[in-house]
Amino acid sequence: MTIEALIDDYLTVGLKHVLCTDISRDGTLAGSNVELYRDLCRQYPQVQFQSSGGIGSLADIEALKGTGVAGVIVGRALLDGKFTAQEAFACWQNG
Repeated sequence: MTIEALIDDYLTVGLKHVLCTDISRDGTLAGSNVELYRDLCRQYPQVQFQSSGGIGSLADIEALKGTGVAGVIVGRALLDGKFTAQEAFACWQNG
């Protein structure tokens, strides 16, 4: 089943929020799948998406601005000390 088919199924019962993790990038610090989130947000503007997977730098957070995602989940980058939570919040909010 594709993510689009799954979303379509849940839209029928009032889906409003999705935490979407690109597992191919989760924990890699290789950057987020910006194209995936841009496409999903464009296709489903009524759904608020949380992006997860791949964030390794503040530039990766910056790259998600303008995609339509409502928020960004950061994990390993914080644990590895790539930046602080305060820096991440400031980066996301200054857009």
